[in-house]
Amino acid sequence: MTSETHNEAIDYRAELEDLFASPFVHLKTGISYMLPFIMISGILVMFTQFSQISDASMWKAVGEFAFIGLSFFVPFFGAFISYSIAGKAGLAPGFVVAYYANSNGSGYLGALVGGYLVGYLTVIFLRFVRTNKYTEGIWGVFAPALSTGIICLLLHYVINGPVASFSEMITAWVDGIDHSQGALLGGIYGLSNVDFGGPISKAFGVVTMAAYASGIYIFHGLAIAIIAVPPIGLCLAALLSPTLFTKGERNYSRKTMPLCFISGFTELALPLVFNDIIRCTIASVAGSVVAGAVAGGFGLELSVPIMGLPSWFFVNNVPVYALSIASGSIVTCVVMILLRKLFPRKDFDPDDEESAFDLI
Repeated sequence: MTSETHNEAIDYRAELEDLFASPFVHLKTGISYMLPFIMISGILVMFTQFSQISDASMWKAVGEFAFIGLSFFVPFFGAFISYSIAGKAGLAPGFVVAYYANSNGSGYLGALVGGYLVGYLTVIFLRFVRTNKYTEGIWGVFAPALSTGIICLLLHYVINGPVASFSEMITAWVDGIDHSQGALLGGIYGLSNVDFGGPISKAFGVVTMAAYASGIYIFHGLAIAIIAVPPIGLCLAALLSPTLFTKGERNYSRKTMPLCFISGFTELALPLVFNDIIRCTIASVAGSVVAGAVAGGFGLELSVPIMGLPSWFFVNNVPVYALSIASGSIVTCVVMILLRKLFPRKDFDPDDEESAFDLI
């Protein structure tokens, strides 16, 4: 940012509208950079299970490596939210603020709020405080430090206490829920698959990670119960009723089905969804609600926040995990087939070899 830029008239309204235009993009950035820490650590923790059949010291060492990633995923979450907002100038402030929040009571939610606040404050300082050629360099270093100090103080005196109390209240509530309440919670959670990994799903993901950081594992149990249901159910429908799907959809389903079990990403359903959004969404949500209700009713928990194949090693009840995925996928499959039989697609060409887009 040059001194000439500062000497020009600033359209503050336009600058602020631009600054706050895409808040969800910053959340997605934070989640995207955070996930590798969780995935790497989760897989390393999976390897430590070999310690049950071998007492070699290296398995203990692997567990220590895994703990590093699990210790720092929250600070990096806040850091990259701030980075998305303020660029390189926001990275260190976001890390410091999120680390402080995570270490002093407000945890994941504090890191989320702190990452946004310090990122925006850093940008405001750098964009709107006028400098000249003598002070520009110094201000470029001083502004991020100032924003870090201000937001850390805000966390200390205003945010940490209420957020910590809220987390304790949620923990106490979760500890006391019965089967019917758990099933209702799981059913509500299943509704998050309405946008197949989009903003609604990510919002539920924030709640899930916040709960995990507070030692509440049922939300991750619900997440893994529903996350693979849409792609498994839709691919299964294509394989069982091929005449209702195009050649491209059938080929995609056949190649993708194994990945549904290995990775568990909801987004694997998108090539099928984009060809038939309404029917696919209805079927996927129906199956996800059932899967969530089964998982919640039986209190499924996941102690390590990972998805796909490794998650089977860390659920508290493998049969319930299998039942929730199977029941949800079957419901999605059946509803999808019924919808296409009762309400056939217009201009349907079973020999069409193209899908909306191909991942494989």
